Amino acid sequence: MAQTISISQKELERIAVTMYEGETLVVMLCSVGVTGYTSNSLISDWETVEKVGNGYVRYNAVIGTGSYSGTAGAYVLPDIDAEFTATVPYNYDSVVIYIDGALYPYSVITESAGVALLAGQTQIYRISLRTDD
Repeated sequence: MAQTISISQKELERIAVTMYEGETLVVMLCSVGVTGYTSNSLISDWETVEKVGNGYVRYNAVIGTGSYSGTAGAYVLPDIDAEFTATVPYNYDSVVIYIDGALYPYSVITESAGVALLAGQTQIYRISLRTDD
């Protein structure tokens, strides 16, 4: 006999409200190099390869209130645009996204060719947080 299982919209909302709304989202730029760090590596490990200086500042934003989207089939939190502007050139190859206080990343974006920001250049990452089934 076939079965269909779905998670209720209210449970998706409960998860998002409990885990994300009002929490601080942190985005940091890193040069992972040959360390082998992955999305399963500790935030404390990632911090050892985080960029420093040259106008780099770790990005922080408070996660706003979301709502259920029938179109997306998910509880959708407001997008966050993490913006980085170099005052002098710097390079990185990974973007680590996590909830402040977490031990592990929410996600990691790997820039396979790496990114070189020139002085005055800005790079923006749009972070979309969703809970869905």
